[in-house]
Amino acid sequence: MSPKLVILDVLSVAGDIALTSPMLARSGEIMGFKPGSMRVATSRLATDGLIKSPRRGEWQLAKTGTWIKEQSRWTLREELVKPWQGDWWVASTQWVSRSNRPEWRSHENALWHRGFVEAGRDYFVRPANLNLTFSQLLSELAALGMSAESLVCHAMALSMAPDTMLWEARERNDLFRALASRIEALISSTSASMTTRQEVCRDYLRLGRKAVWALNMDPLLPKEWNDNTDTDHLLSLMPRFIASGKKLWLEQLGID
Repeated sequence: MSPKLVILDVLSVAGDIALTSPMLARSGEIMGFKPGSMRVATSRLATDGLIKSPRRGEWQLAKTGTWIKEQSRWTLREELVKPWQGDWWVASTQWVSRSNRPEWRSHENALWHRGFVEAGRDYFVRPANLNLTFSQLLSELAALGMSAESLVCHAMALSMAPDTMLWEARERNDLFRALASRIEALISSTSASMTTRQEVCRDYLRLGRKAVWALNMDPLLPKEWNDNTDTDHLLSLMPRFIASGKKLWLEQLGID
C-alpha cells in the first residue's frame, strides 16, 4: 500500500460520500502513514485528475479516467466476454525497445491487463473472446500504456496454438481459493470482535486491494479452458465483504 492507494481505496469505499482532508489524514494514520504524506498524495492525485473536490477541503473519486474504469472492471465480468470462436488477438512487439525499462514495463503491463501472454520473444497472444471490437481493443490497450510501435492483428487461426498453461490457470485458481478463505475468516473475525477495529480496517483495505487486483488481472479465458468454481466463489463473497468493510471504515472516519 501507498498513501495514494489508501486515498483512492478509501474514496472508493465512501462512494458518493465526500471525505474531508482530515478524514483522509485519519485514513492514512490507520494505515501507518503520516499526515504530510497524505497531503502530498492528495495534491498529486488531484493534479492527475484521479480525484476531485466538490467543495473546498472535501474529496471524491473522479468518475472518469482509466484508473477508475479498471478498478471496477471485475464487477462487469459477464459483460466483458463472449463465446470464443477459435480466433486470436496477436501483438508483435519486435519494434518496441526494451532498453527503457519503465516504458517497457508500462507496455507489458498494458498487454497483461487484457490477458495477453508472451508465447515467444516479442509475440503476445490471447483468445479473442473479449466482448470488444478490434478498434475498441486497440483503444483500450493504448489507454493502458501499450507502445504505439506494437503491431496488433486479429488472426482467425494460428499455425502453432500457444500452450494454455501459459495463462497459469491453476495458480490463479489457487490464489482465488486462498483469497476467498481469508475473506471468510476476516468476516467471521469481525463479527466475533477478535481484533481491534483499526486492525480489522487495515486488513479489509489490504485484502480488498489484493482481491480486486487478482480479479481485474484475470485474463477472462474461454469457459471451456478452465473450471471457474474458485472464481465464482470469490465473486460471491465480494458484496458482503465490501459492505462489511465499508461499514467499519465509515465508522472509523466518524460517518454514520
